[in-house]
Amino acid sequence: MHKMNAKKSADYCSLIENVKNKYRKNPIYAKNTPHIKYMLIGQDFGPPEKEEIKGTIANVRKMNDGIDVMFHDKVNLKARDSQTDKNIVGYFELLGKNEIDKKKYPDLFFCNCNLGYRRDKYSGNMTRKILANDAAEIKSLIDIIEPENIICLGLDTSVVVIRTLIDKKFSCNRVSELIGTGEPYIYGETYIYSVAHPGYWGTSTRGEDNVIADWMRIRK
Repeated sequence: MHKMNAKKSADYCSLIENVKNKYRKNPIYAKNTPHIKYMLIGQDFGPPEKEEIKGTIANVRKMNDGIDVMFHDKVNLKARDSQTDKNIVGYFELLGKNEIDKKKYPDLFFCNCNLGYRRDKYSGNMTRKILANDAAEIKSLIDIIEPENIICLGLDTSVVVIRTLIDKKFSCNRVSELIGTGEPYIYGETYIYSVAHPGYWGTSTRGEDNVIADWMRIRK
């Protein structure tokens, strides 16, 4: 009897493997990645304890459980810690994408340069070396998605992305110098735009009018 069970078990595993291989070779439908017009690359996630208070972590948990919920569901964007998010919502309106905190757009893709969570602080202490930790994964993601446009938030994110995709030795220490005349950096068919970080410091350093002009230049 035991031998029979062992044989059945082996046959069952073999059957599953055959079926998997059959569908891998001849999928009933090909799973395509949607066409992405704008891929936004931020710096990093805020510290979990602060994100917990904002309510975004609870939303991420729901998403992981397959619940259809927006990242900013029930999050107060007027709160000080949400200033960056509130500004991003406003800047995307300049690109014709209204209320991205409430509506889903299939051609938008958001991610961060650093794929882990950080501790303690929202700003400062984030070095290019830390941001470059996940450079290989970010490059793989970009090569899969093939976005029309990449929008990099802030100096360090922009430098890391340009080093990863275009020129390993690229360096720059000022956002205004990085943006220059506003001509995008180019990687294959993808246009890369650097913008000031939309938080308080980035915006005030670049100047609100310049920031708006920078976003308005992003290819429609």
